[in-house]
Amino acid sequence: MASSPSAMLAIVVRRTLQNQWDPDARHEDLTFIDDNPLIVQSTGEKKNSKHSSVKRCRSVRAKLAIPKEKSGIFYYEVEILEKGSESDGIYIGLATNETPLGQCVEEKEGTYGYANDGYFWGYEVEGCFHWDRRPYVYEKPEFGLNDIVGCGVELETGKIIYTLNGDRLETPNWLVDSAAILFPFVTLYAPGTKIEANFGTKEFKFDIAKAFRN
Repeated sequence: MASSPSAMLAIVVRRTLQNQWDPDARHEDLTFIDDNPLIVQSTGEKKNSKHSSVKRCRSVRAKLAIPKEKSGIFYYEVEILEKGSESDGIYIGLATNETPLGQCVEEKEGTYGYANDGYFWGYEVEGCFHWDRRPYVYEKPEFGLNDIVGCGVELETGKIIYTLNGDRLETPNWLVDSAAILFPFVTLYAPGTKIEANFGTKEFKFDIAKAFRN
């Protein structure tokens, strides 16, 4: 017996179709490519001092926050179009509008992120480690050039969602602060790194309907 459409898809995707990177919430070293507010590239000079890691963080925040709904899924994806170097980081996640654009999601309390080196930041869970009092979990896979990284939240529970090239990653009991107003937030370290966001205006690499099918 065939399943009904309502049984096949038990969850609503809360898309923010008008969303884009905010030109007023963009580090001065980040540039929109061809005036496209979905494509951002780091154009600043690389800082070589071992004491300049904060200065190397160049972040951008989306205009629209996660919808304050009590059910459904919020989700967006980022494709890595160019990577400035193999060693310098890319962080994809969520942050409040108070997060400084010269900081990345690993540094500020109340931010959550997936780094290209396979570290997940912001989750105070069993087995996590700490750096400068910030919790992190180290779990591969790493990501890089041409990869598509997804980040989202199950709105009813506050559980984070991360995906890589359409595959959902294990995030057991990793929760975000449901009371906080969180925005999509990306940090680029290396000059030349370029990314493109998809807030739902085109098909996601991750099949949400299949993943949450009964």
